[in-house]
Amino acid sequence: MVLSAHEFYKEKKIESRYEKMALDLVRRFVSREGLPREEDPFFSAALYIVTRHPWSHPNPLTKSNFASKLIMKESSLEWYTESICEKLEFSIFHDATQLPFFMDPQGTIASVVDSVVRSSVGEEVVSSIINRSVEAPQYLAEKIVDQLCNVVKIVPLVFQQELYNLVRRKIEVESELLSAQINRR
Repeated sequence: MVLSAHEFYKEKKIESRYEKMALDLVRRFVSREGLPREEDPFFSAALYIVTRHPWSHPNPLTKSNFASKLIMKESSLEWYTESICEKLEFSIFHDATQLPFFMDPQGTIASVVDSVVRSSVGEEVVSSIINRSVEAPQYLAEKIVDQLCNVVKIVPLVFQQELYNLVRRKIEVESELLSAQINRR
């Protein structure tokens, strides 16, 4: 499947850096979910996702324009994009014009977000044990988002609200894990 995708990207004269990321996405999806029904729309969706990384903002290319450039139906591109994002658990952010940007759960941004949330929640749990008071989760989320957007600058500010929502969910999950660890002892 990866070789077929490579031929597809080569034929479409896709830039090497995007091709490699798309090929890796194809490999990950196929190894987990099996072969897609249609190859070209699947390969196109993988390419669409990797070209719409949060760091690519502003990227005004719409799904419709992307489908036109690759000479395919927009509905097929959309179906495979949604399928890949759902099965591989991508986070989707939208800019002010509602264009989607895709955060790979195995990518750099997700790794940094996860690391900062995990360490911040761990520090907060320890602090709450010592001080016998807990910081409100929304305040912790605001601090983390500020750190990610304004200090580390790993996520563009345009995605601040959606990042906040993601961080809040991750704080809840991490808090439950740490609580379960503490209660086992």
